[in-house]
Amino acid sequence: MHSGSLFCHFKSKDALLYEVMQEGMRSALARQMIVLLAEHDAATTLRQLIRSHFHTLLGSNSDFMQAVLYESRSLTTRQRSVIAKLQGDYEAAWTPVLQELASAGCLQAEVPLARLLIFGALNRSVQWFDPKKGTSLDDLTDAVMALFIRKKPR
Repeated sequence: MHSGSLFCHFKSKDALLYEVMQEGMRSALARQMIVLLAEHDAATTLRQLIRSHFHTLLGSNSDFMQAVLYESRSLTTRQRSVIAKLQGDYEAAWTPVLQELASAGCLQAEVPLARLLIFGALNRSVQWFDPKKGTSLDDLTDAVMALFIRKKPR
C-alpha cells in the first residue's frame, strides 16, 4: 500500500483516527456483550469482564486502545462526544455486576468508586505490561480480583 492510499478512503488523518477508535470500541462492546450474556455469578462475570478488558487493552488488535486512551484531543468535539458515549456505554455495563457484588458484601469499595478504580488500574496497564516478563493476562486478572473483591462473608 502506498502512503497516500488511505486518503482515498479518509479525508484526513483525524478522520482515520476517528474511524479506528469507533471500530475498536464497537469491537470491544461486542466482546463484552458475549461475557454479559453468559449466565454466571457476579464474581465470575466480573473476572470475565476484566479478562476481556485486558484482551481489549493488551491482546491482538488492541492498537486502537492507545488512540482511545490518549489521542481523543485530536478529534472534533462531535467525534469526542461519540467516542465518549461508546466508552460510557462500555463502562456502564459493569455497574450491575459491581452492584450485585456490593450487595453480597464482596466489593471492597462503593460501586462508583470501584468502577473508576478498576478501569484506572486496568487502563494504565498499557503503559507497563510486557508479556515477555512472564506475567499473563490471566495473572493480571487474578491480581485485580484479589485487590477489589473479597470472599463472600460467612
